Amino acid sequence: MGLIETRILTDHVYETIKLMIRDGALRPGAKINKKELESQLGVSQTPINDALSRLAGQKHIEQRNRRGYFVRKYSCKELVDLFAARGAVEGMATRLAVENASDAEIEQITHFFAEVSFPLSEAAYHAYERTDREFHSLLIEYSRNAIIQEMNEQFGYIVRTATTGLVRPPDETIGEHRAIIAAIRDRNARLAGELMTEHHLRSRDVLVKDCRD
Repeated sequence: MGLIETRILTDHVYETIKLMIRDGALRPGAKINKKELESQLGVSQTPINDALSRLAGQKHIEQRNRRGYFVRKYSCKELVDLFAARGAVEGMATRLAVENASDAEIEQITHFFAEVSFPLSEAAYHAYERTDREFHSLLIEYSRNAIIQEMNEQFGYIVRTATTGLVRPPDETIGEHRAIIAAIRDRNARLAGELMTEHHLRSRDVLVKDCRD
């Protein structure tokens, strides 16, 4: 296998493991079984080792002496800081997305959360979690800002916060999501950005209270 093919395979394994962390297939604090990954992904140990080393360098996982790799488990204070950072970065990303997204892309955004109705079944709850991740990720993509996209790729704050699940229940955040979408639909970049920042800061405030308790 040539160098380019090896790099492509390693990138694929890296993205797959990162998604497994984000989606909860690999839980915070869990030890990563390289043999199981080898079987699941149908690859050798080499791309797995390369991907795990990369993920450890980005602090998504931890390498413990002689014990292997573990999915990083964040402290309450770390999560508070992460949501404060998300408020700042995604507030700007949302503002830029409104300015830079095409009409078709704006139309795509407006369909998020449109079908949500309460009460939610367990399946609908998990679907809401997935929609939440996709919505926030898409706004970063549509920001067309290479630095913001690189920050999320390298630092992975959406992946990091997603490992904890939803901080606040859907019936509390649905109104905020729809208000953000309404501002995006109206091409009100300033309001959309401010609503996004406030959205994350409210989650941060819940975590602050949890830390105190």
